[in-house]
Amino acid sequence: MVLDLQTIGYPAVREAFNDVLQLCVERLGKSELKLAEEVLGLAEFAGISANVSEMLADTALYSRKPSSSGSRTAGRRAIDRIAPRLPLKRDPLGVHIAARLPAARFSVLLVERVHEGGGVLARDLLEDGATVHVMDRALAAQVAALGGFQIAGRFVDLEPWYIGFGIVVPLRKSEAVAIRLGIVDEADITQARVALHELVYPAHLHDLDLVMLALEPAITALAHAIDTGDLGIDDLATGLGALLPGKPTSKRKRKASAR
Repeated sequence: MVLDLQTIGYPAVREAFNDVLQLCVERLGKSELKLAEEVLGLAEFAGISANVSEMLADTALYSRKPSSSGSRTAGRRAIDRIAPRLPLKRDPLGVHIAARLPAARFSVLLVERVHEGGGVLARDLLEDGATVHVMDRALAAQVAALGGFQIAGRFVDLEPWYIGFGIVVPLRKSEAVAIRLGIVDEADITQARVALHELVYPAHLHDLDLVMLALEPAITALAHAIDTGDLGIDDLATGLGALLPGKPTSKRKRKASAR
């Protein structure tokens, strides 16, 4: 059965989406919630704010569990277990949403303008700037008042538009750039995106420096390239130093300019 979500309308789709997502959350196991608590650095689940509770549920659904070998990269996610088993056979819209949930992706979006069909028009900065139509009234109100901005969050393509999971983390431009640089050299970009919420959520919750956290892999790779390369220290210091803002002029250049 082909569903026309435009005809159904966003309010009804949003309500159905929230209901299906809640069904998924209710089926989370204790081990999956415990893993999410560890990933987010939370001491306790009870008594936390609604926003933190939503991040915890999202992390429990989309973080990979350790495999038998102890590796989490090969582990299965709770959403892959739960979504196909939801009791939704008599609910075509619910079935459609549940089928799309495993493919939901956490990404960084540059929200550009209000979309004429509702919601916003944004560019996925981790997908070569691909344009996406996100149905979200809160984002539309923000971009209408403030102009463009960067966010991180989880979105799923329901066709004809994307819908968010309700957790939007605002990003500075430097943070968005750092995330891009931090995963650009990943051999498997899909795998890097799968764990991206495990970087953004804890940084947001604990007021950590997201720029430095995101750039750590790139800095490690740069250090390895320096250690194994043939360029000398003077050449490296000069070349890399030129990229740093406010770098003092070398003594030789100062003497030349003083003549």
